[in-house]
Amino acid sequence: MLKTPGYQRSQFIRRALGLVLVLAAALVALSGLRENPEVVVFARDVDAGRALTAEDVATVRVPEEIIPAAGALHTPEAVIGRVLAAPAVGGEIITELRLVGDDLTSFLVPDGHLVPLKLAEPDLVSLLHHGDTVNVVTSQETAEEPGFAQPLIIAEGARVIATSADISAGGNGGQGSTSGSPATVLIALPAEQAQVVASASISQPLTVVITGDRARLPETPQG
Repeated sequence: MLKTPGYQRSQFIRRALGLVLVLAAALVALSGLRENPEVVVFARDVDAGRALTAEDVATVRVPEEIIPAAGALHTPEAVIGRVLAAPAVGGEIITELRLVGDDLTSFLVPDGHLVPLKLAEPDLVSLLHHGDTVNVVTSQETAEEPGFAQPLIIAEGARVIATSADISAGGNGGQGSTSGSPATVLIALPAEQAQVVASASISQPLTVVITGDRARLPETPQG
């Protein structure tokens, strides 16, 4: 073939070089894909409190430098069936801190335990957000003033993980309500306080008071 007239020979050489360059580019691209780790992402927007399904997640390869430092998940099997703690948007990389579980609990409350708490004031559950800091409160009559109920703090600094409002919305495509479901909040507390709250919830009505940054009123401008 190389002994054919010059024009045909130059055409053959150019085509051969072109093919080599295409193959080289393909190999470089494949090598880059292999080097980029595979992670699990949300395939669509998902409501809080929803147990994730195969349709909610997908896997993509991304540069290692954009993967969150802690808790990124790499297989759909590690995600499917887990409960989402707060609303998510499609394309977001899924980490353990987005899902109800030990990692999220420990992140919010070191060595924390989860306690489901049925609220004495059902309307309050719709005002609570994932991550809120709350105090658990009840009322107690005093011997000095019979019939007068005095507030009593059962536990301080609890963190909200999820609420029955979240789960109701997640189970109905975001259109649900809390009607027909108990006003329950899942909170994280240190082990000792968690036991106190669980015990108190058996015999007396409990509610929560929002504390922390979200409880502070915005400052009004001066002048």
